[in-house]
Amino acid sequence: MRNRQREKNKRKRKKSGVEKVLMCLLSTLLAIILVLGLAGTILYKSGEIALRASVNAAGPTMVVDLEEVTRIKQDLAHNDSVAWQEDWVVYDGKVYEYREDMLNFLLLGIDHGGNLSTETQLSDWKAGQADTIFLVSLNQTDRQISVIGIPRNAMVNVEIFNSERERVETIYNQICLQYGYAGGGELGLEKMKESVSALMRGLPIHGACAVSFNAISVITDRLGGIEVVVPDDMTEYNKAFVQGSTQTLTGKNVVGYLRYRQYNTLGSPTTRLERQKDFMRVAMGRTMQEIKANPVFVKDIYESLKSYMNTDISVDEAVYIASKALDCTLGEQSFYQLTGVDKAEYFVGDNGKQDFYNDYYIDEEALQKIMFEIFYREVKVSDAG
Repeated sequence: MRNRQREKNKRKRKKSGVEKVLMCLLSTLLAIILVLGLAGTILYKSGEIALRASVNAAGPTMVVDLEEVTRIKQDLAHNDSVAWQEDWVVYDGKVYEYREDMLNFLLLGIDHGGNLSTETQLSDWKAGQADTIFLVSLNQTDRQISVIGIPRNAMVNVEIFNSERERVETIYNQICLQYGYAGGGELGLEKMKESVSALMRGLPIHGACAVSFNAISVITDRLGGIEVVVPDDMTEYNKAFVQGSTQTLTGKNVVGYLRYRQYNTLGSPTTRLERQKDFMRVAMGRTMQEIKANPVFVKDIYESLKSYMNTDISVDEAVYIASKALDCTLGEQSFYQLTGVDKAEYFVGDNGKQDFYNDYYIDEEALQKIMFEIFYREVKVSDAG
């Protein structure tokens, strides 16, 4: 079934030479805009209520060592000062509880040029693929922001809908396809949130923002260009882009810089990650400087990109996010990447030549480690009392 479905939709997935994982900058900048750009005290409380009501209050479902759970429960049975809590989990011999104060937002870069429709369109599955997927989380207690990069070719269950918004099939395929197979718009955002939530063990996701790739040039030029140090040899793309050289990216060359990879090499979507992360970090820092120097900059940027966005984050929700994010820190250590294994699935293309899909299988143990590091806090049961 999977091979038949892939052959049927092969043309919609074939390499266009523009796998827009480059959207990391734009997605993150839009996160900053959304969390910093709409301040106002009147909307604060309603935004908090709406965000909390937007998801199930239950935390993720983690894989735990039942023997360890039993052992710790038995130890606590003799401790009058501490009682086992049903929402506690055990990982690596330690007790953890889910951070219910986390706010989690999904940021998507869609391989779609020009304006991005906010309407769900299921007649032809041309809403685009989510070629860049980032999960941005605000830890309101410790005042930290974490950014998790999710490979666009991570293998998950993908739901396909017909023009009547009926689910007609579920296939095991790349997560990037879910946005298009749900027709984009409201349903596309909803199904991408569900897919990412399922991948992250049922993690609540409070909102989503999708953007088309064209806006990255607008962002770069509005920041006056971005200076980067080229981390790998890119002379095949541009002779000036020698490894270790300093280059200034503009609206004209930023797209090519961030999308470049060797398409015939298995695993190439992940090899360019370091380059994109460096660019994102620099661009975010520049954006913060601009906002602090001129608060109107946020409104101008937001209006410039409005037609490129599809989001379910309302104004009052954005205000609440802004109030929390302003006090948070974001550093190089704030960036994470889901890791796994690249596998090739070969097929014969329209030209009669053999080609392959670069599928990515997430390392579940590595995922679990990231989950506990970001979304859980350790409970010091041995020190209690």
